[in-house]
Amino acid sequence: MIAKLLLLLFYFNIYCFAQYDVDPNGYIMFCPCMGRFGNQAEQFLGVISFARTLNRTLVLPHWIEYPTRSITSDQIPFDTYFQVEPLQTYLKVILMKDFMKHLANKVWPKGKRYVFCYSAQINEESPKQSCHAKDGNPFGPFWSHFNIDFDQDIFYQPLFYEIRTSNDWNTKYPSIEYPVLAFSGPPGTLERNIPLVKYFVYSDYIREKAENFLNKHQISPDTLLAIHLRTGVDFERACTYLNGKSNFFASAQCLGFNLEKGIQLTNDICYPSEENILKQTENKIQASKSTVLYIAADGDHMMEKFQKRFGKKYGVKIIKYERPSSQSEGEAAHLDLYILSVAKHAIVNCPSTFSAFAKRQRDAHDKLTDFWGIENSQLTNEPNSDL
Repeated sequence: MIAKLLLLLFYFNIYCFAQYDVDPNGYIMFCPCMGRFGNQAEQFLGVISFARTLNRTLVLPHWIEYPTRSITSDQIPFDTYFQVEPLQTYLKVILMKDFMKHLANKVWPKGKRYVFCYSAQINEESPKQSCHAKDGNPFGPFWSHFNIDFDQDIFYQPLFYEIRTSNDWNTKYPSIEYPVLAFSGPPGTLERNIPLVKYFVYSDYIREKAENFLNKHQISPDTLLAIHLRTGVDFERACTYLNGKSNFFASAQCLGFNLEKGIQLTNDICYPSEENILKQTENKIQASKSTVLYIAADGDHMMEKFQKRFGKKYGVKIIKYERPSSQSEGEAAHLDLYILSVAKHAIVNCPSTFSAFAKRQRDAHDKLTDFWGIENSQLTNEPNSDL
């Protein structure tokens, strides 16, 4: 019996060590420190492409959330919301908590922790030429969550991260000297990497919560019209900066990256009036025969207005997710995203990066998506890709 236990322990240790073998090609680490989830997800796509091109292992960072009335940010493990395994089919990845626990002291010891940025950042409080990688929130809390301090700043200009080959980066920063490229911000751009969103598969934790909500209210995705409203005052103000001649936030998803779809971004698209929202939703219900309307919103859900306009008229159940006080706003937002992604029909906001994540999830499953203020005939899904 004792011999069998010792043998099991032996094989368990072998498994654990094999699971955390050092990648001789090195690692890429970054802070997703630009905006809320929608923005973080946009930038993540480019980072995945960058890491794969360099053939380094991507250290999957914690997601950053900003609780209401909090002076700091929260760090949420990547696998709380998404599965790791689908990403592993495309590139080498390791959770940040696993890297710091099992590999950091060996691969990236204190005293040799360098941070990379394009050029020195201006800081009026310090004349030092630096990336200032831990200045302010969320930068400081993100790195401090793992007790990471940097020993040297490296400015990588004129190199850039929209690359097709690894030659320049690997020549200048070979893994033998720089086993970890830790970036103060996300090293990646978006345009050609949109299909990579198919590797973002929700965790069982999120899926089960969302499915339980749907089952509780007897909702089938096949009967569901889900809409995303940006009714918060911050987005209303942002939309005043439209110029109609360039993309704005995530508007490339409906305008085209080079504005090739011939659609001009107007305030009716960016921040539609309540009347236009009600009218377009009603038209979609009539055309789709949906029996349930699910509303995701960052501000007013307009529940009473929807009920009054056509709740009884069409016999439509109108519903939103009610977040319990014990649940974070960030987690509740992912339930909205999950439901927006699985609904048979959806109307979302053209410039919103939050909407963009749901729209791309829908594209991956060949579900058509409408945008506020745009005729459906002008739209197409993102092309399929073998990425």
